[in-house]
Amino acid sequence: MKDLRFTIRDRITSNKYLRNLRNNYQDYMGLTRYKINKWRNIHLNQSVEESVPELGEEERKQLLNDKLNDIGEHPLKVAFVVTEAGRNVSAGDYFTASELGDSLKKFGWEITFLPKEGPGNWYYVPGDVDVLISMLESYDPRKVRCQNKSLIKIAWARNWFERWCFNPNLSDYHLIFASSETACDYIEKEAGIKPFLLPIATNPERFNDNTPPNAEYICDYCFTGSYWDDPRDIVEMLNPDTLPYTFKLFGENWENFPQFQDYYQGFVDYSCMPEVYASTKIVIDDANRGSKKFGAVNSRVYDALASGALVITNGEIGAKETFEGELSVWKSRAELHNLIEFYLNHDQEREEKIRVLKELVHTKHTYQKRADYLKKTLKNLIV
Repeated sequence: MKDLRFTIRDRITSNKYLRNLRNNYQDYMGLTRYKINKWRNIHLNQSVEESVPELGEEERKQLLNDKLNDIGEHPLKVAFVVTEAGRNVSAGDYFTASELGDSLKKFGWEITFLPKEGPGNWYYVPGDVDVLISMLESYDPRKVRCQNKSLIKIAWARNWFERWCFNPNLSDYHLIFASSETACDYIEKEAGIKPFLLPIATNPERFNDNTPPNAEYICDYCFTGSYWDDPRDIVEMLNPDTLPYTFKLFGENWENFPQFQDYYQGFVDYSCMPEVYASTKIVIDDANRGSKKFGAVNSRVYDALASGALVITNGEIGAKETFEGELSVWKSRAELHNLIEFYLNHDQEREEKIRVLKELVHTKHTYQKRADYLKKTLKNLIV
């Protein structure tokens, strides 16, 4: 009898097909709602949202410049395009956007989110939004519908850089940021657009060494990350059964890996991550294939270091570019196991390495520094 069970490849293909159907439906419904609101605004004056006055190019530029300089009646408003938003979500792009957004709020700016997995259509941008920042390579800037004709559209490529370059409408963004030097060079070469460097960072007000350990999370070393049907190095290179230390794995979709079943702790909410990092000595970083060869550094690296845990990574390029070669790198099972054993058996060396790396994070890699750079770049854009 023919085997009717789905393979992993079959499941991925069917999921992509279903996602495409859903996205096309959402695009259609969102455009329909936009046209209805526009018709109401013209013929019935019953727009759900107040229409933005039509201004000339110089007037629009001056209005935006005033908002950037904290002048005028209304603050600058930024909308982040994300996978999902709100409580109990697991998409990393939302947490990154939220942390940057919190730093932007310190300028007096307003922050909102346009989630893909939400009740509305993420292409329908409210008219009071001044800056749109897309965190996702699948977002098409040409489909944006917004009454604000001076809307600035920004792409922030943090991973999957090849997919970003495959987007035929990438040039429709006014600004493109990329999270590593290697990624900036790649996008410039492949797409003919020179991006600005904007790595991910940490929020030291949330992640710091003042957080007490939580008995539920205490272990010698851990990994924080999920499995999304895409290869990860730790699956082949980490065997905790052979190491005489306590290990815990936090994330989603690891229940089907026999070597991790005794160590899998399930999903942990983002609000609990400071306690996780405060409760371990070493955090393993497993950069995925969409970021590793481009030197993009995951948020867990910045957050764990700011919390006082040592990070060992498989991202060699990112370790060199972002952490000046101070971050320890593993490329094989032997190297990974040896690093774990060395730093768990040598407290003094581990603490000194943490001190150096934590200082780098606090000096160069906080979200407030990223917010300052974003504001400066926006000012230069409209000069």
